[in-house]
Amino acid sequence: MLLEVKNLVKEFGGLVANSDISLEVEEGRIVGLIGPNGAGKTTLFNCIAGYYRPTRGKIFFGGEEITGWPPHHVAKIGIARTFQGMKTLPNLTVEENVMIGAFCRTHERERARRDAHEVMELLAIREEANALPKELPIALQKRIELARALATKPRLLMLDEIAAGLNPLETKEILQTLKRIKEERGLTLFLTEHVMEFIMTLSEMVMVMAAGRKIAEGPPEEVAREPKVIEAYLGERYAQG
Repeated sequence: MLLEVKNLVKEFGGLVANSDISLEVEEGRIVGLIGPNGAGKTTLFNCIAGYYRPTRGKIFFGGEEITGWPPHHVAKIGIARTFQGMKTLPNLTVEENVMIGAFCRTHERERARRDAHEVMELLAIREEANALPKELPIALQKRIELARALATKPRLLMLDEIAAGLNPLETKEILQTLKRIKEERGLTLFLTEHVMEFIMTLSEMVMVMAAGRKIAEGPPEEVAREPKVIEAYLGERYAQG
């Protein structure tokens, strides 16, 4: 198993954001995580990626315990993530933004530049290499952040609302891009998203959180029919469809 989370709890003072979360992500799969606002999805991602230290519980990656490791150590063992609020560096060029990810694997500037260009080509942003991210539309800024994550050469790519703010055409394009990346690079994808058509189409397995707890898990078509999932989040349209 590539990623294992066992009985994870994350508390902020008296607030329990994650309560006894256990999950497994198998290598080579695409796993979606859904739930209403405030369910604890981003908190869980932050615990796995090293931005928060769990209050209790354990996290394993490739069989090695990584609970509480800092983000740069987590990145070096092969976990990359994007953020719900885009974190491109506005005063650096697109090329420089992606090179920052590449420096996770090399200290050589030209090697980092070559690795960055390879990923930029894959994501069709090579022509924007010398532009500043703040000059570009949201869809391209999303690709820049995705490129920076891919430049770290991860085994597990965690995507926090990668389709947020995109129009239907852009959403379809990023969906196809993620499928291609997964196939070409043999990546494991773990993503959270509010665009249900996106996550239900892309994911092979779906987990559902509500009020800090995992309430369901299974193939998308089965999860969509779970009464407690419909009540907590999806609504009748998904049960009927």
